[in-house]
Amino acid sequence: MRKKTRLIILLVCVACFFVIAPILVLYSMGYRFDFEKMEITSTGGIYVRTYPAAGEIIVDSKITEKPGMFSNSIFVQSLLPKDHTVLVEKSGYYDYLKTIPVQKNQVTKLENVLLIKKNMQFEVLTDLTTQTGKTTQGLPSPFNKQEKFIIKNNNLYYSDAPENSGLPAVQKSTPVLKKILAFALQNNNIIWIGTDGFLYKSDLANLTASPIKLILTPIKIVKTGSYKIINNNSNIFINNNSNLLFLNTKTNNLDNFDAPVKDAKISPDGASIIFYNDNNIYVSLISTAAPQKNILYKSSGKITDCLWLNNNYIIFAAGNKIAISETDYRGNINSEILPQTIVISPGKEIDIENPQIFFNQQDGKLYILTNKILMSSEKITP
Repeated sequence: MRKKTRLIILLVCVACFFVIAPILVLYSMGYRFDFEKMEITSTGGIYVRTYPAAGEIIVDSKITEKPGMFSNSIFVQSLLPKDHTVLVEKSGYYDYLKTIPVQKNQVTKLENVLLIKKNMQFEVLTDLTTQTGKTTQGLPSPFNKQEKFIIKNNNLYYSDAPENSGLPAVQKSTPVLKKILAFALQNNNIIWIGTDGFLYKSDLANLTASPIKLILTPIKIVKTGSYKIINNNSNIFINNNSNLLFLNTKTNNLDNFDAPVKDAKISPDGASIIFYNDNNIYVSLISTAAPQKNILYKSSGKITDCLWLNNNYIIFAAGNKIAISETDYRGNINSEILPQTIVISPGKEIDIENPQIFFNQQDGKLYILTNKILMSSEKITP
């Protein structure tokens, strides 16, 4: 080989090195070429964790990942900063499909995906249809749960709940508090709305002491009105005749949150609140300065109840339907309607009609009361 030829080959190799080496370095650092924008850009990733473990998780219809034997999560790297579609599949469960954005140098997380079983198993706990003269009042907890206190004629009394069985009759017949419209317990305190429109708080251990007035300006009281306190350990909401109000602890006033609202529920972790009317369900973060109103579901049937399954999923009843929905409002929202006919055993089926629902977060089971039949599901949540 002549000297000139060897020189040409050397120069070509050097040129290739200076061209390819930066590309390899950038590639190893997570950079990719975006052919849509015709530019080199840093990438991001998607982390997905499901319960139960998925069969397959497919990103953009081309990247297929399977969780390991002892894992229920996957991590996909080197994704261009744009919207990506995640499909979660598992035999016997509804598919989960979501389109979410990926940012540069960030990991987008879907770490609370709950897969819903297509044919959820139920068992009958109580069947009153075959018992003459029985009413739903005879059903066991959770549908006949009694609170410690009860309001009669705008006075608060101890109720007939089992926990009050040791109290003397005189104490049960004596008002604990007077002139109240609604109440709620918070830690070791009781909060109530007085007939004067003020919101009060008092220590349960010392109800004879002067209560703390929580607001400076009273709400207008309507004699035939409806009032409810929705609270957790740190937040207080008031449903004032379908107007949802939020206690602003900085100003000691009740700020407007949303209307019309049939009811509202605070998430177990206290970070979010769901609120709904007859046809729409919304979710909002509580910590935000201004109320959000992210719609989760639009129903053609009248929504009768809505409950939290966990911090990321809700279950609700609308007409004759029961549905489960995620509360992650990024992109599309996944929701599934449960079968309206429940197969208990071969030859025994129960149609869902105007159901009452309850979810026990301790055992992870759904309880349904329909046509005087109380059923419980298999475990739904971790």
